[in-house]
Amino acid sequence: MADMTAKNKILVLGRPKVNKAQIVNSIVSQTPIDYAIDDSEDGAKIAWSLRTRYYQAQLEFWVDNTEPLPSSQIEHMKEWLANPDLHSEEESSEIPVDPSIAQLQEHLSEVVDAVIFVFDPEDPSSFTDILPWARFAKFHIPGVLFCVAVSADGKPVEVNKDEWFEWCVANGWEWLDLTDTDPDTEYTVERLREALESNEWANMEQIKKPLNHDNMPAAIPEVAEASSIMTQDTATAEPQEQETKSEWDGFDDVARTLDPARVEAMHQALYSGEHENDDMTGVLARIRSVRDEISQMDQDKARTRAAELAMAVAKMLT
Repeated sequence: MADMTAKNKILVLGRPKVNKAQIVNSIVSQTPIDYAIDDSEDGAKIAWSLRTRYYQAQLEFWVDNTEPLPSSQIEHMKEWLANPDLHSEEESSEIPVDPSIAQLQEHLSEVVDAVIFVFDPEDPSSFTDILPWARFAKFHIPGVLFCVAVSADGKPVEVNKDEWFEWCVANGWEWLDLTDTDPDTEYTVERLREALESNEWANMEQIKKPLNHDNMPAAIPEVAEASSIMTQDTATAEPQEQETKSEWDGFDDVARTLDPARVEAMHQALYSGEHENDDMTGVLARIRSVRDEISQMDQDKARTRAAELAMAVAKMLT
């Protein structure tokens, strides 16, 4: 049974005629499958066991229909769409929503960390339904935000989508146009799955598994040298111990105790942020810097830090 109090929920919202169930099915399945979720009623809940090479988390999709907005809120959303920066400096409380919706969002913020809003570009008015969830996004800042364009009837969509794209860019939503018929399009359900897999879920757990030459990035000398710190005791072990102990056992023991948040922080420091446009030379320079720091630590700290470095690099190579 899903934990109702964990922040592991994914809201999938849109009008009844857009098949949100198909999107959920495609996310949770490695290949698209037929519509298997009844999307005709509000409140469908679908459990998903997310599992990557290193982490796993029990998640739940909450699929719901959007509610019709009062005319004043529709007009406000149209104004915001025409001026995407309308709320760039204002408090999100200035975004008009009913008090009952604002109260509901307070509760949802405790358990929801992703919002997928779905609309049909052939029905432009359906985009205005995003207004309450735009407020939710600005006020509560979930980890994943997507605005997904779909065709309700499956036919090609010819309308200009630039204004929706520009609004999403200005307000922190990732635009995903599933009506794009270009065979080389970057807009696919796979991008949704990738974003959800990359999110740092509150209940994520590191997968406990032995590391070996297949999943340990020992081909990078800087990482291999750092990892050797953790196995150096093997050389001084008694002969009978050496016969039964793999060179990776020491690493495996340390890896089981790692904090996933620290591994992620190391990964970000090596590969993300201001370094994201670096070539491999820059990455290796930062790995060498960490290795040099490790060489100055006492043995216990050095083992843990070296394991974090190895796992951070392995995460990039998956």
